[in-house]
Amino acid sequence: MKKKSLAISLALVLILTVLVGCTQNEVKVDTPDKATEVDVLVIGGGGAGLVSAITAAEKGANVLLIEKMPMLGGNTMISATGLTASDTKIQEEAGVTFTVQDHIDRTMKEGKDLPNLELVTILAENSNAGLEWLLSLGLEYKMHATEAWTLVPVEGHFGSLMIAAYRKEAEKYDNLEIRLNTKATELVMEDGKVVGAKVEGKDGEYTVKANAVILATGGLGNAPDVIAEYNPKYGGGTGTMSTAGATGDGIKMATAIGADVVDMEHHMMRPLATPGYWIRETVVSDEEIGGILVNKSAVRFTDETAHRWDMVPEVAKQDGGVAYVIFDADVAETGNGKAAIDKAKMISADTIEELATKLGLDPAALVATVEAYNNGEDEFGRKTMGKVTAAPFYGVQAEVASHFTMGGLAFNKNTEILDTNGNPIPGLYGVGEVLGGLYGAGRVYGNDTMGNVVFGKIAGENAVGK
Repeated sequence: MKKKSLAISLALVLILTVLVGCTQNEVKVDTPDKATEVDVLVIGGGGAGLVSAITAAEKGANVLLIEKMPMLGGNTMISATGLTASDTKIQEEAGVTFTVQDHIDRTMKEGKDLPNLELVTILAENSNAGLEWLLSLGLEYKMHATEAWTLVPVEGHFGSLMIAAYRKEAEKYDNLEIRLNTKATELVMEDGKVVGAKVEGKDGEYTVKANAVILATGGLGNAPDVIAEYNPKYGGGTGTMSTAGATGDGIKMATAIGADVVDMEHHMMRPLATPGYWIRETVVSDEEIGGILVNKSAVRFTDETAHRWDMVPEVAKQDGGVAYVIFDADVAETGNGKAAIDKAKMISADTIEELATKLGLDPAALVATVEAYNNGEDEFGRKTMGKVTAAPFYGVQAEVASHFTMGGLAFNKNTEILDTNGNPIPGLYGVGEVLGGLYGAGRVYGNDTMGNVVFGKIAGENAVGK
């Protein structure tokens, strides 16, 4: 399948390199030309991998973390939302109630009751301890303006602050080595136990032996072919909202030795992505003022008020896999409208004809489409009809993009990776977006970041214990 990534991929690499400042001269790097032996091998240098490595090192293990990219950070680095935690002192001081049970209930509801309740309970019950650990690293959080379950930084970019704190903490441990530009290619097994991995570094291929291996390689954000393998309706997705390294390496390596996967069909996709930003679907679905979507023929093709999961395949199957978001000055006054105009760099025009010309669409066709919509004509079952009548008018080309891998490797409360019979694979652990079972069909934003901390600590502790 032809793969086309959004311009964000290249931009992110440049941004991450600057933000993280993580060159080979700044971390302990000593790539050998022969096999090495460590207590714990962590594969992946995003937030989840760093928490696991720090925890294992803190417990006294000799730890090696390898990262295939030239910088640390993974998708944590680009995270711009917040984290979810319950029964915290921040919420208490703000007079906000969000209990552990609230946390569990919201997670299960968002996931359509598909998440593993035992794992969700562990996440919720340990979220406050996870927050306290982050605060001990010098990070500062406050309540989200409207969401009782979300904590955001007091100031600064969420992801880059977190990775900077993790790097600073990692540098305290002489028993923790980090190797960049080093990719794991295969898990090594002996007598039914994972005992290391084959890796490729700047000096060629070699094998790292380890008492335990922790997979923290991220999800499938930059692997549209694998996404389509598990859910064909997402096969037309051409963009990515992940960093370049999220190509499903851990899932591929683990399933090759018999690991099971769960919830892979529930990959989170966004139907209206532009380079560096995804447009909130409300700009075409809000009651009475919502805009419309058209294809390259300048005609509507779907119910714009449908859930984004249902909108994704409709956009993906259009000519070129693209849609054009069209709305007017009324939508432009909404919060999401303003954000789309700014961050998606939408084109403006005083007339629909002018907007069509600027977008490369047929002016007569777009005028006819808009007029039909304004007259209440609809063949797609929109729940509500608005109007696109107030100048200036706005438009931009958008496409389907991968956002988050909901499913992944099956694991248990000890973060042990399970085989297809439900049994732990000895010596193999996982953490982060490589795992499945926490989200089901929907994700509470911030659970993933807190999950990195909660299960990263569990993985690090258990890997040392084994």
